[in-house]
Amino acid sequence: MHKTFDYMSADQIFIEYERHVAAIDVEFGRVSRAFGDRMHCGKGCSMCCSQMFSISLVEAAYISRAVRAMPEEQRRRLQSAARDYTGRAKELAGTADGDSEEEEAITPRPGLRLPCPALVGDACSIYNARPIICRKWGIPVFNPGKPSELQACELNFRPGEEIEIEGLLEPQVELLEQWVQLKGRAQKTFEHPKTTATVAEAILKDYEEILVGRSAAAAGDSDPLTVPGAIATGSASD
Repeated sequence: MHKTFDYMSADQIFIEYERHVAAIDVEFGRVSRAFGDRMHCGKGCSMCCSQMFSISLVEAAYISRAVRAMPEEQRRRLQSAARDYTGRAKELAGTADGDSEEEEAITPRPGLRLPCPALVGDACSIYNARPIICRKWGIPVFNPGKPSELQACELNFRPGEEIEIEGLLEPQVELLEQWVQLKGRAQKTFEHPKTTATVAEAILKDYEEILVGRSAAAAGDSDPLTVPGAIATGSASD
């Protein structure tokens, strides 16, 4: 009996990722409008931008592409901020050893807070390429690890508050299932031993080249994918 793998090319993976985040943005907007004045998410609010978390390799490659497309001076400032972030993150996590200056790997720990290296004056400098959690956070978010609870920004909802809105969970569950499937297909396509990264790593390394063997020069004008905007247009939860 032969096992069939749901294989996709690297270009297909990134195209599907763009479609997926677009659907997440639409759902965020729908729920935000349903809660109206309760939502404080918008440009200038960066409270959620100090959480430490991991991202998928697809998200890392997408961020790397946005960083590569920046003007050189802006890119260097961002990379400098990412290096500073990495050092401070290791100190917070208790993993700094003084002998790994070139090692960007960080293991985020829940509860630790450190402003994201992409945050510039309460605005996200990689806004159009920001990770999925940054696109979702603010509205009540379904957590598959705790299906009886919803997670939400404390500026918008009180801890433990019961939230009632018709059609809240179903779209999120469906989007989450799609995301899990997409990450699985990406893992088969990229065949990379690592499964996660951080925003800082994506800024400092070119994850697109790492995953698909594509140099910055080779991507150029022949790349059929859209280079995501890298100019700060709002907070991570705008």
